[in-house]
Amino acid sequence: FNNDFILINFNVIINFSILILGLFLIIRNRNKIIKLFKIKPFFWLAVFILIATLSIIYSIDKQKTLEELIRLFSIFTIFIYSILIITNKKLFYFLISAIIGGAIIPSIIGFSQFFTDTGWWDKTIDQYRIKGTFLHPATFAFYLLAMLPILYALLVDKLKKEWKFLIGLILICFAFLIIATLTRGAWIGLLVMAILYGILKNRKFLLFAFIALIISYLFIPPIEQRVNDVFNPVYNSSFAIRIKIIESTLPAYSNSPVLGYGFGSFDNIHLKYNEEAWTYESLQAHNDYLRILIELGAVGLTIYLIIFISLFLYIIKLYKKTEDVEIKNYLFSLIILWLGILSMSAGDNLLRTMPVQFLLWSYTGAVLAISNKNINYYHKAKTSGH
Repeated sequence: FNNDFILINFNVIINFSILILGLFLIIRNRNKIIKLFKIKPFFWLAVFILIATLSIIYSIDKQKTLEELIRLFSIFTIFIYSILIITNKKLFYFLISAIIGGAIIPSIIGFSQFFTDTGWWDKTIDQYRIKGTFLHPATFAFYLLAMLPILYALLVDKLKKEWKFLIGLILICFAFLIIATLTRGAWIGLLVMAILYGILKNRKFLLFAFIALIISYLFIPPIEQRVNDVFNPVYNSSFAIRIKIIESTLPAYSNSPVLGYGFGSFDNIHLKYNEEAWTYESLQAHNDYLRILIELGAVGLTIYLIIFISLFLYIIKLYKKTEDVEIKNYLFSLIILWLGILSMSAGDNLLRTMPVQFLLWSYTGAVLAISNKNINYYHKAKTSGH
């Protein structure tokens, strides 16, 4: 058997299993789920999935559309599952512990690859990049990056000093590994998160981040090389290829501007409009916004953006309503997390990076669930006169 064939089918089995679980959850909790549609980000995510599903009618690659729909339904299922099962702080902290614990072994492997100069060979820069237990360094970097805001929220939580020390150490280790993956998209996400944290929470941190950035560029050759490539890219660099993908595939939009070519069809469009595409390691867009624009047109991209606009507005609404400082920190971490992820989505295939998507939506569902539980508790306490 071909290893890629086995891997693809293994992923399909996992996603299909989650999908079956989702159908069971929907049937069993249909009344609760109907109420969830009052939450705007939940509603718009459902609308996006509906449009993606209907696109199979006109899709130029129906099999690919079906495969991508299974991924999308899996994400939706994880989101629903988190909202439904996180009913108290004990379950909330258990989920966070599971998320962080799941990164320990990949991180140990990542450090081993760093010190032994092994991992994933990047021919565009002629060196190894650490990847942990993942197939690609970028996936490893994005996975760890998504945990930094969660670790921050834990760090400022009301925990014992020894736990805070451990969490701080894990945060530093994850940040180091993110940099060591040499993934520019993750660096951008890390920079966005650091700037937002500095502006909104700690202005002094901005100076620290700026100094760290300058030192890293001046004294770490791989970082200098990756940064310089953005301003003076060589022909076969990943940055130059991304620009080429945009330039070659964007003209396809004009032929189907409203509804696109069908969810999951970008590979086909890429091959048709870019003569060099067959030489690339991947036919993906490496830009989620470009991908959705081509696959689902202006309608799909507009709704996709509305999902996150409504999500931010909903988080801000919960932040203002809750009186629990700890909950506020987790809501703040969600804002930082998603702004970082959305910035990286302009340069990578995050929508189909399932480990990261599962982490994002499980944590998002959990924070929204525990925040609503907390607000309802305080509301009942006030109305009862306690």
